Amino acid sequence: MRKVLKKGIAAVLSAALIMGLAACGSQPAQETPEAEAAVEETEEAQADAAEESPAEEDAGTVEETAEGTDEVQSLLGETPLNPEDEYFGISLPMTNTEYYKGVETELSQYCEKFGIKYDMASADSDTQKQLSQFENLMTMGCTTIIVYALDPTSMQDIMARAEADGIRVVSATMTPENIDAYTIAIDANQDSVGTAAAQFASDWIDEHYPDAEDGSIEVVLFSMSISENIIQRCDGLRKIEELNPKAVIVADYDIPSDNYMVKVKENADLMMQQYPDVKVILTYSDVFNLIVDEAMMANPDVDPSQVCSIAIDKTNAAMEKIRLSKTDESTIRATVATGEDFNLTLIQAALGAFDSELNDLKQYFVDPFVIQADNVDDYLK
Repeated sequence: MRKVLKKGIAAVLSAALIMGLAACGSQPAQETPEAEAAVEETEEAQADAAEESPAEEDAGTVEETAEGTDEVQSLLGETPLNPEDEYFGISLPMTNTEYYKGVETELSQYCEKFGIKYDMASADSDTQKQLSQFENLMTMGCTTIIVYALDPTSMQDIMARAEADGIRVVSATMTPENIDAYTIAIDANQDSVGTAAAQFASDWIDEHYPDAEDGSIEVVLFSMSISENIIQRCDGLRKIEELNPKAVIVADYDIPSDNYMVKVKENADLMMQQYPDVKVILTYSDVFNLIVDEAMMANPDVDPSQVCSIAIDKTNAAMEKIRLSKTDESTIRATVATGEDFNLTLIQAALGAFDSELNDLKQYFVDPFVIQADNVDDYLK
């Protein structure tokens, strides 16, 4: 059922359908004697099977249906809106990263499991494309649009139009400044997310350097400042100095959004030159963390057993590194994720499950949690 939309695809599909029906109508199928015999044979076999055990067959079907219904009910819970009556539009900023590939897969699977009609659009990191795709979803009659906005500020006006038109708008991971631009924002308190990473680092310092003097454990940050949510997360990371007096931030690299992978690598190399004794690296995202870890593991002067780097976001790539950290084959000791099953929460929110629990900004917060060496196997797929 999943479809990746492009501008005008609805019209193209409609035209193709009309042409296909016209072609079928102009050339009615002709039955051959062989075909008629095959049909008769099949009908006789079906009749015999029905006479032999109709009750058993019906019972099996009912039982399977009941089991499926129970599973859906257990997973989805009670929702004010009936999944089968809804038509979801899902607007993603991209699907070429592991994180968003996972989002695409999970949302598709949930929609199909719950019987929700849906269409999905990927903007390929292009804000104008996401705006166009969002408008397409509106005109196609979606009852709800779930949006991971590439640029929330640019998306606000069209999101507000959808909300005004009676379409439920579920904003994922971001709370737009315009409160009229969404029905509900599913988010994590980004300061809490960053603070959870800083707390893990603080605990690691106390465990590995119990006798260290105050201000002796060097910490480096790889941060960003391109949106308020991102700034809040990075401010949480900076609390490492408040949480542990042994820690001192010696560098805070503010990574730009343009060409960010190159910038992270350049700053990782610079860090190892300027701060060879760094013990803790805190990064805005697991993408940054993976680049830094690769650079450090390639440096023969780095002893990975003496270093702790911490990611944010739950991807298999980061979790594989956490597993390797058990034997010091990686410096990534943990990652902080938001919500045990964030995309299921989005589906539940779209169906109205949390409408009575929202704060004044129409937000529903999910709690951050830490994945580390002793529980990483529970999350790896």
